[in-house]
Amino acid sequence: MPPVRTSLWILWTVLLSFLALDVALARMLPPRAIPWYDAQTAVVGFVLTLASLAAAVGSFALRESLALRDLRSGAIDPASAAGFGRLRSMLLVLWGLADLVGAFGLIVAWGSGDPRLVWPYVIGAGALFVVHAPRTWLFERRATA
Repeated sequence: MPPVRTSLWILWTVLLSFLALDVALARMLPPRAIPWYDAQTAVVGFVLTLASLAAAVGSFALRESLALRDLRSGAIDPASAAGFGRLRSMLLVLWGLADLVGAFGLIVAWGSGDPRLVWPYVIGAGALFVVHAPRTWLFERRATA
């Protein structure tokens, strides 16, 4: 079994690869029989951008609750099996939110028939993955005051 940090990096890499899948699917999926008009694409893009922002804010809220409330207070001990399981599930949800942003871009690209429209969402999701990568601070013990 790989060390816990390595297993988190493997999981992170697998979920990050779904962004590449979003880009590939945007190019490979057959276009809609009747693509959206420009106005329809703009409205759907606006709505899904708002949903993407909500997912991004949710990922930061989850990260802060994980970092500040649980890890720093000692409520989660990532060295224990139960603590690591909880940490892994929280990170899985966090990275799933980032993948959701990429999926929103895939919806816009497919509906409009323009694969280039996936890129802003994939770049935003990639930034979330970089920010939420499994860093060393997750495993550091915080001194309690």
